[in-house]
Amino acid sequence: MTQRHELGNDPGDDADTTRTARPEAPSKRRRVLLIVGGSVAAVVIAAGIVVAAIHGATPQPGKGVANALDPVATQLPRPSETALPTPSTAPTDAPSTAAPAKPGAGTLDARYGGVVASTAQVAQNVKTPGGLTANVTSVEAYTATATRPGEVSGPAVKVTLKLVNDTGSDFPVSTATVNAYYGSASTPADPVQGDSASKPFTGTLKPGATATAVYVFTVPSADSGDVTLTLSDKAGAQLVVFR
Repeated sequence: MTQRHELGNDPGDDADTTRTARPEAPSKRRRVLLIVGGSVAAVVIAAGIVVAAIHGATPQPGKGVANALDPVATQLPRPSETALPTPSTAPTDAPSTAAPAKPGAGTLDARYGGVVASTAQVAQNVKTPGGLTANVTSVEAYTATATRPGEVSGPAVKVTLKLVNDTGSDFPVSTATVNAYYGSASTPADPVQGDSASKPFTGTLKPGATATAVYVFTVPSADSGDVTLTLSDKAGAQLVVFR
């Protein structure tokens, strides 16, 4: 006769169920241990933070009390420990009080419209920028006779100049320029090239040779003794001034 057993009524089934439920007790104990251990670790960390804060707030010799919330390295020194900059006594840049340059060698002289290389007296030898030796041998009161358009006859001065070629090579003296100025205002004097006495420099001067020229300028009689001459030995050259 076949026996049927219902699962719900078998006593053996209850025993198996009891054996399966027993492992739940160790699992609960592990959870309890983990919770307790985490709480202890949190307490230790908190205690460490408190100790560090107290240590940071402890006064150090020569220093103020540090703020426990700020890094110690960021604490500023006390005012007494900071060196104040010493006020500078060095002079600051100021406008120059040097006197302006006076007309002279290598200086542009607006009165004569060029750069003055050197200054000499009448009858004094002087070197020109081109290497010639120049000399104003005489300045004489003169009465000019005009023969060209625009020129004026009347009171004038007659100037005689001499050039010596010391350059060692031919020199075109025809490029030399001579001008005259008179009075305290250095008024330009008009040349009278049509006068018979006028003999300007022409041609080329050989090495060691000497050339003489005469120039006539209209100058009031009252100023014939106050005449300044300028000589440029070639176009664009600096000036030699004779007073």
